Amino acid sequence: MAPTEHCHEKVRPRRQASLFLLFRCLATENTERGIGICYHSAMTGAASCHERALRGLVTQARVAPAAWSLCVATLLVFTTACIESIAAPEVPLTGAPPWLPPYTGEQLALLAPLGEAPDTKAVRAYPDGARFHYAADRVLDDPTAAMRSTKLVTDLVAESTRLYLLSDISPDVENRIAQYGPPPAPIPDASDVATRDYAGRLILTRVVLSTEADDALKDGMAAFEKESFADAERLFNEAITLAPEAMEPRLRLGETLLRARKFDAAEKVLVEALRVDPSLATAQLALATARLAKGDVASAKENIAQALAYHPDLKMALVLAEQIRQSEGAPPVQRVDPYRIFLEVDTMGVVRVGSEATSGARMYAGCRALMRYELELRAALFDEPEGAPYFLSAAEELFCVESAIGAYLADRAMAAEARTQPPEDDQTATITAIAHTEGLLGFIMFEIFGRHRPDIARTAPGFVHRAMVHYAKRHILGFEPNEEDELRTASR
Repeated sequence: MAPTEHCHEKVRPRRQASLFLLFRCLATENTERGIGICYHSAMTGAASCHERALRGLVTQARVAPAAWSLCVATLLVFTTACIESIAAPEVPLTGAPPWLPPYTGEQLALLAPLGEAPDTKAVRAYPDGARFHYAADRVLDDPTAAMRSTKLVTDLVAESTRLYLLSDISPDVENRIAQYGPPPAPIPDASDVATRDYAGRLILTRVVLSTEADDALKDGMAAFEKESFADAERLFNEAITLAPEAMEPRLRLGETLLRARKFDAAEKVLVEALRVDPSLATAQLALATARLAKGDVASAKENIAQALAYHPDLKMALVLAEQIRQSEGAPPVQRVDPYRIFLEVDTMGVVRVGSEATSGARMYAGCRALMRYELELRAALFDEPEGAPYFLSAAEELFCVESAIGAYLADRAMAAEARTQPPEDDQTATITAIAHTEGLLGFIMFEIFGRHRPDIARTAPGFVHRAMVHYAKRHILGFEPNEEDELRTASR
């Protein structure tokens, strides 16, 4: 039997896409005795809170070992057969948006057509950057909730008439731009100001300066470059008078005062600027620098956390945070990268899914594929027409990360039953601990959307922003959030 035929025979028994046959065995309620999860909390000892949380997620499972072994063997054969049958194609990707860069050779190899077309062809989908849905946070107190997410994903994939093919990939093969949209600028645009629309939602609005204000701003920048700080200060003040609603003249004035070592004056100007728009990360960072120069380290750390919550990949803020941590002798922070996956549709209408070879990464990738390409499912979940453009949502990420956790916990349950060592998956282990101790919203918004779409972070509702601030404090700056300190810093 040819490799391609073998691959399709394993993937589509009874015309069903059984990409997650392995995880169906993990999550099914119809095994010989079922799966039981017992949760105990053991938050004591000198280890980190995440290590204690993982020790607290004690899983005990009773599964049918024979059925499990069959699933493992089938998935391994399927995956190997698919990978061996891939050859690099010469067919260009069509239907892609102009902002999507050309795929690499390794990425194109994943899109090589394999065999017959599926019953229902998947349609390529790329995110509509004008829309995003936020979601509420929740702490994962009950591991069976994640297991239910896992089972739902496997059931939905099994019932689909579309075809999903999984490959194991290295992280650098991911196509993050196709998944999240055009890459962001390294720093936020100071010409944009966060304002509220008629419904009270935050939106970014471009402030257009008058000719006089724009001339004063440009002349001030020229004076700053020449280190003529007195002239720059005068010109930026003139621009502020002409355009008090604009953030850029206020930011440039603050930076000028910092360079002139007028730290008290810089702090005052930047505090006033952040009253106009607190979401400008570079203004938050400049205020942190002024306060750090004055020896107010606690307030500086608060402003760095704010800056990173509004623009999580702001390199200058990350560097300053690391310098503060080192100067304080703080232990290394625990930060985890998100799953790095590949999602695309080949020329036959088959959904091609790539992930690292762990149960957590595979389940997450499969869930993301399902949420992206099952049009009927999206229409029902978001109350949208089936033909509505695909858009990103925190709810999708939360659900898919929880499904990954469910697969991870099921792995451990099976290993405990068999009295064997479970496969290593440090990435999902850390994410599981975060879900249990603090909730996933901060992680998802900071590490996933914040890196790729900082505009979403900048216009996030208050409860989402707080979750991101708390995440930055714990996982970047290395200290526990204190609401009293946050209120005190915000009022200054």
